[in-house]
Amino acid sequence: MAFFRRKRTFSIFIIILVLIIFCILFFGSYYVYKTKLNEAVKAFEEEMEQLKLDLYSLKRRAFVPKQDIPFGTVLTQEMFEIIEIKLDIPQRELLDESDIGKINTVFLPSGIPVFKMSVADEKLENDLREQEFNMFLIQTNQNKGDFIDVRILFPNGENYIVLSKKQIKDIMLEDNTVRLWLNESEILNISSAIIDAYIHPGTKIYVAKYIMPELQEAAIPFYAANEDVLDLMRKDPNIVDKASDALARELRAALERNLNSITEENISKVTTWVSEEISKNKEIIQSHELDKTGKEDAISETSDGEDAGLFN
Repeated sequence: MAFFRRKRTFSIFIIILVLIIFCILFFGSYYVYKTKLNEAVKAFEEEMEQLKLDLYSLKRRAFVPKQDIPFGTVLTQEMFEIIEIKLDIPQRELLDESDIGKINTVFLPSGIPVFKMSVADEKLENDLREQEFNMFLIQTNQNKGDFIDVRILFPNGENYIVLSKKQIKDIMLEDNTVRLWLNESEILNISSAIIDAYIHPGTKIYVAKYIMPELQEAAIPFYAANEDVLDLMRKDPNIVDKASDALARELRAALERNLNSITEENISKVTTWVSEEISKNKEIIQSHELDKTGKEDAISETSDGEDAGLFN
């Protein structure tokens, strides 16, 4: 009996020992697990804080154009929407209020943040004025913001640049009217060209559009104003940069000699051709406007029909 009693006591001891070892292993494993878990949670929290810090550091205040802005436009606050976005670019490189009033040196598409490198200072000349013209032959695809040369074509085929790389500030195709910003010298030159077109039948003043104004250099005007305008240019104190008076007079004299050599018959033919071209240009513009109006009416009628169908 004593043997069985000792054997049972030994078994109980072994069971207790196993339970103790199991508890030690369990709590030891739990402690290691808890420690690792706390370390992982701490590392995750630190990483999240770093990500939040990184995201905050990437927050930028950006000026985004509401509509496409053509190259060479004087920027105003109304053209932009101010938004907050995440960009890995320093804030100092983005457009801000200090750049309002500058001119963009590239085309600015709508919805894209604008960078400071896309604009440049351009001081307006004191004698710069807005002028409106309705006697130019303008292209049917001309748009506000386009850059153009204003040229004069005489009946003898001589072709001169009067104004170089001027931006169309506004345009009314239906009235064949454009608005340009011109300085005093340019105003006098175009005035002389208009007079020339009036006193020399068959002469036309037209515009030539730049294909890529951001890349194309301005042409050099070489039209020689008439004698009266040259005298005024010489006396006018508002004109700072004047072409050489002697050279301008020499060119004008040669032009007058060439114009005087044209026969009346040729002048009549060219005048008729210019008149026909002006009429054709106006008809194309009017046709374009009528087509546009017709499409809008058709869309409106379709919409009304659909609405009526819904109500029925």
